[in-house]
Amino acid sequence: MSALTYTQAIVIGALQGVTELFPVSSLGHSVLVPAWIGGSWQQLVTQGDSDSGTPYLAFVVGLHVATALALLVFYWRDWVGIIGGLITSVRTRKVETSTQRLGWLIVVATIPVGLLGLLLEHSLRTLFAKPGAAAVFLLLNGLLLAGPRFYAGSR
Repeated sequence: MSALTYTQAIVIGALQGVTELFPVSSLGHSVLVPAWIGGSWQQLVTQGDSDSGTPYLAFVVGLHVATALALLVFYWRDWVGIIGGLITSVRTRKVETSTQRLGWLIVVATIPVGLLGLLLEHSLRTLFAKPGAAAVFLLLNGLLLAGPRFYAGSR
């Protein structure tokens, strides 16, 4: 088992920073890039057992938490408005503004993803730690994102 080096941490951190705000799956690329580079990089993804996870998984989760915190700080005014809109909407039992609607859309979209994550966590962690599965998922996601554009252009 190899430890994460400073160089690897910097490269994966930069990859996270570049890919997080685009619809290209920063997590998928955090699995694929080490596999593509090979050697000790590939061992980052494959080390450890599927029951306990890996130190690399903890590192990648930490990157995502740090990214989320940075975005919360950067967009704090927007989040204050969304949370205030949710509170107002609960109090008045009405959804009257776009901010209130956005808040409820975030809540409704988070529930099924959270439940599926809790129920399928082990299976998904085991599956997507494999570079081949991550590549297939990224390809399917890309087709889903690009499909409507091509379909609309052909009409």
